[in-house]
Amino acid sequence: MTGGAAPEYARLFVEGLKEADVEVVTALPESLLASVYRLCAADNAIRYIQVSNEADMPGICAGTYLAGKRAMMIMENSGIRQCCEPVARLAFQHALPMVMAMSYRGEWGEQNWWGHNHAQTMAPILDALRIPHRFVTEPDEIKPAIKRAFKHADGSNWPVALVFSGNCVELPAYAKD
Repeated sequence: MTGGAAPEYARLFVEGLKEADVEVVTALPESLLASVYRLCAADNAIRYIQVSNEADMPGICAGTYLAGKRAMMIMENSGIRQCCEPVARLAFQHALPMVMAMSYRGEWGEQNWWGHNHAQTMAPILDALRIPHRFVTEPDEIKPAIKRAFKHADGSNWPVALVFSGNCVELPAYAKD
């Protein structure tokens, strides 16, 4: 985003947050959703809280919910491994809705050796925690997916996850070939 406009997916993502009345975004920035983090941090309508560990995000989202507002946690898919205990505690003991958005590291063509285990562990962990999750791969899916995720979380009093890949993430340098 240096010197140019934000990618379409990032603009649609932030518009979707606003349309869903999200006031707080907590995130551990990474490269695949880099423009989303920058836009959220620069937007005065969104309280952007950057954390150093994904385990901090569920508590921020739960507190925001209990204050009558909406929050979203945004992370790389590896973050579910870090935040599964606080998510489980808040979901199973208190039935608190949460919406997670995560980039899908380990996509087909991943050239970083460390990225593959993120894809291998994400779905099994989400399934073990009984967290419904949907992939979002095209920009025109972003806003409706965010809106439906909040409806589902609110209606079920349970966490949900949106997994961003395809044309809804920054294109890694190795994928530009």
